[in-house]
Amino acid sequence: MTKLFSVTILFILSIVSVALISFCDAQGGKSVLKDVRKPLKLQKTVLTHLTFYWHESFVGPNASAVIIAGVNSTDSAIRAFGTTYAYDNPLTIEPIVPTTTSEVVGRAQGYYTMYPSDDEIAIGVIMNVVLKEEMFADSILTFEGRILSGTGFVREVPVIGGSGVFRYATGYYQSQMLSADPITRQNVVMFDIYVNMLSK
Repeated sequence: MTKLFSVTILFILSIVSVALISFCDAQGGKSVLKDVRKPLKLQKTVLTHLTFYWHESFVGPNASAVIIAGVNSTDSAIRAFGTTYAYDNPLTIEPIVPTTTSEVVGRAQGYYTMYPSDDEIAIGVIMNVVLKEEMFADSILTFEGRILSGTGFVREVPVIGGSGVFRYATGYYQSQMLSADPITRQNVVMFDIYVNMLSK
């Protein structure tokens, strides 16, 4: 039954492919579509657990997060609707602010936008994780989702893809604010990432 279903799907895809290519030929022979194929048979996956701490600073010459857009451009209130930050935060194994580059195991890079309401502040997040370890060389793990601003609870955002060893990755991260200094505006956040990766 399964084999018959697979053959039927492949047959339908072949017909669609021929029809589309014929249509494109009729339109002058130019198209970005080249063919339609059966999906790749992927390797087995392994569930990998990664843990690290991100360090975010909003002040000083070495600020790792800055406002790049908002209602009043870069002069927008820090939590106003539409205020958008770009960030490039160092990641460490321990929850201690790094003082040397050797303590940094990777970077979290991306941007987030504020969506305040009467009872909460939601944040739309895009995050790319780049790690220094050799096994993760030339690889990026990407997340996108919605979290709430604040402390004392766990946030969760899904993996939307990746490159290198994270190609075809699925999973999610859970994060929790460990400290947020209102004076220095330094944040430390713990991340637990659970990602399904292709096995070697």
